[in-house]
Amino acid sequence: MARRLLTALCAASLAAGLLVGGPASGTAAGQDRPPRVSSDDVAAADRVVAAAGRVLDESRAQLRSARTRLGAARTVVAESRATFAERRTASAAAQRSATDAQRRLQAAQVALGDAQDDVGALARAAYMQGPYRELAAVFGARDPADFAERLAVMRALGQSYERTLGELGAARADLALRRAQAAAALAAANARRAEAAQSLQQARRARQDATAARTAVSDVVARRRAALSVAKERRSTVAAQYRRYRAYQQRIAAQTRAAGAAGTGGVGSASGALQWPIPGAGLSGGVGWRVHPVYGYRSCHTGVDIRAGAGTPIHAAAAGVVASVVDGGAYGLHTILSHSGGLATMYAHQSRTAVRAGQRVAAGQVIGYVGSTGWATGPHLHFEVHVNGVPYDPRGWFGAPRRPVPCYG
Repeated sequence: MARRLLTALCAASLAAGLLVGGPASGTAAGQDRPPRVSSDDVAAADRVVAAAGRVLDESRAQLRSARTRLGAARTVVAESRATFAERRTASAAAQRSATDAQRRLQAAQVALGDAQDDVGALARAAYMQGPYRELAAVFGARDPADFAERLAVMRALGQSYERTLGELGAARADLALRRAQAAAALAAANARRAEAAQSLQQARRARQDATAARTAVSDVVARRRAALSVAKERRSTVAAQYRRYRAYQQRIAAQTRAAGAAGTGGVGSASGALQWPIPGAGLSGGVGWRVHPVYGYRSCHTGVDIRAGAGTPIHAAAAGVVASVVDGGAYGLHTILSHSGGLATMYAHQSRTAVRAGQRVAAGQVIGYVGSTGWATGPHLHFEVHVNGVPYDPRGWFGAPRRPVPCYG
């Protein structure tokens, strides 16, 4: 992944050669595939560092997500292992119970067999002696003492028979109970064994999730490292770019100061009305500080970015004279108009112009067409309003307070 990022960034570096190395033309690489939000932010103009910045932004969220996923997976692994250990212990206990129940069942079966044998022996003896064996035994006595002895023996035999029958019934009942207990113990052992197997599978899946999450974290870290490496290599280039951008702004301020003075013959004031240079178009960016997402460099955005497609006509905000038409620098093909009251307007990133220096234009006249020349991330119009060379927020002429750009100075 890191190798693919470096390859992509190198390709972006080649595509951005005109933007970084010097003034761009109307055929800059970025004009063919503009990003979703078009602006002239100097931080986004360097496509290599912008790509690295996007990777850093994405990786921050991805890293948090991957680490959260890893932590959750590790928790599931620990819980699954604990559950598996508990269920394995329960399964072993249930198996022991089933074994004990089976042993008791076998003992009950033996006892029942012995009782059945005793009852059978008594029954055979009774059958062979006949139904009058007790009377024969009593009446065959030689004397009263022999009679009493024989009678006691007969009574003992009867009691033994009754007791043996009772033991047979108890043995049968105990056998039925042991069978039920053995079946229940075996079912419990099977259930515990199945639960333990399920916990083992869950632990294995959780371990796989943890491995995948750990890989995702490593991948994000590698991409961040690659992006930071590319950004570090271009730090000095971007710093020089910011200095050039500031120089361009100062040059524009000097030109608009001269244009405003030429339009009034001296110092003017922030008065007069202006027309919106692209009727019905909205803003994609306003004035104020811009902070580089990687290096933290600050630049002052001295105009507004008006959203419009390539080739859209640009209209003069007020009547005046074309002070200059320049193709180059951060603003690409740009036009400065001189108006009355010390006012000057600037229209940047044009694809082509419709006027020439020194030409007088009417309010609303088409002076050029939208493009993405210079340091632009896509087709749009960068529009500035200057009073005596000081950039003002253009929205002040369209309902907002009229005040200088707060970060300029």
